[in-house]
Amino acid sequence: MKTSIRFSVVILILILLLVAGVSLTQAQQMGKTISPTNTISLGANLPWVSQYVHQVSYPLDVGRYTSLALRPYDDYPYISYYDQTNGDLMVASPYPGGGYNCGLNGNWWCQAIDGTNGDDVGQYSSIDVWGDSSANWKLGISYYDATHRALKTAIYSCYMGTCGWDIVTIGSPVFSNISIGLYTSFKFSSAGAPAIAYYMSDTLGSDAVYYAYPVASGGNCGEGPAIYLWQCDWVDVGDGVGQYASLDFSYDDQAFISYYDAGFGDLKYAYQVSSGNCGENNDWICTIINITGDVGLYTSLKAPQYLGDLLRIAYHDKTNGLLKYYDSSWGAVVVDDMGTSLSPMGISMDIDKDGYPIIAYQQIASEFSPPMLLVARPYLAFNDGSFGNCGAIPPGYQHLYWRCNILDPAAQYMSEADFVSVAVGSSGLAEIAYSEFYGYDAGDHAMSLKFIYQTLFHTFLPVTTRH
Repeated sequence: MKTSIRFSVVILILILLLVAGVSLTQAQQMGKTISPTNTISLGANLPWVSQYVHQVSYPLDVGRYTSLALRPYDDYPYISYYDQTNGDLMVASPYPGGGYNCGLNGNWWCQAIDGTNGDDVGQYSSIDVWGDSSANWKLGISYYDATHRALKTAIYSCYMGTCGWDIVTIGSPVFSNISIGLYTSFKFSSAGAPAIAYYMSDTLGSDAVYYAYPVASGGNCGEGPAIYLWQCDWVDVGDGVGQYASLDFSYDDQAFISYYDAGFGDLKYAYQVSSGNCGENNDWICTIINITGDVGLYTSLKAPQYLGDLLRIAYHDKTNGLLKYYDSSWGAVVVDDMGTSLSPMGISMDIDKDGYPIIAYQQIASEFSPPMLLVARPYLAFNDGSFGNCGAIPPGYQHLYWRCNILDPAAQYMSEADFVSVAVGSSGLAEIAYSEFYGYDAGDHAMSLKFIYQTLFHTFLPVTTRH
């Protein structure tokens, strides 16, 4: 009886998560008249549970270039990451019953997907999952092959009980000044077609952001069995153009890419059209977001998901040490102080079930503070009678809009979220994969992989323990 009551409550909450709340567009249209009680959203208020996925000690390093995706039909999480110690591309997935090789009591399975032949592969990994049932789904990862300075992809396909990996080199350079496949971003279209945005580095200054997709024949890239089965087109070219590329598809499968122009310190984005101002075939429109300073590092983009929806980008303002958010209505607004670092600083954004952005990011409060994992959401998502606590007041509002909360405060010698990836499931609950660096000194350091997720009344994974 108690079990059935609890199940009914869970279903009720899930229904509320799916149907309640106003969209971000609606909130902006209401402008100054909106209050924290104008929306109902339970997801933002639910607690977080954290744990180690792949915890190691000196001298191992396994949690870099973290990317998280949820299987659409059951919200099952998959994490791609780089095992720097062995030079392997890794994928982790949970097994609540235990008995596997990672996590507390073996509740995660960590697999080396590529690199076991001795090549150094797996940097700049990006993962996505597509499908509608256990009989029809795909998992795809794009990543960098450092040994050959090449772009690779690994796609796991399941159809009617037949499953398997297909690992392909999409492009490798002929000249020593070229590296292909840094800052990759992988997405499936609504029909399950893979696509990759990536950065090509040229030490002579002709860097570029590229867009790769499979073709039936006659392509200009792809190697081995995949020769001529991929098309790789440049989108924008210039010194430092294309770093931190982030790809997403809109509701009508239009491709959008945000990226950093390191040569000019600009945030840019491009979207695919029939006739544009850039691209190999003039089939992209490239736009510079006009913001003063050196901006656009660590970009994370979400394309419009319905007619009238907004284009959104989260990114770092290096000049002022700020986390910023851009959308096609407001322009650029400050979310929080983020700090600066010579090392990567994680930023990742998704959209919740009410249409509000959720941004996971690293914050370094001061020179002597440990880097922490935080999450920022609009105050409207909480519906608790309070306004925001961080950032700047955006256009049309009289109160702070963003609520910034610490999820992992780190500890002495710890650095959280150098690499971070957030995803929101069909239930509206958020999950985050991120790195943790322990660095006592040069002779005692390690990088591990962690996971934190929101829960209703139960946990499908045990709570983390810190040693």
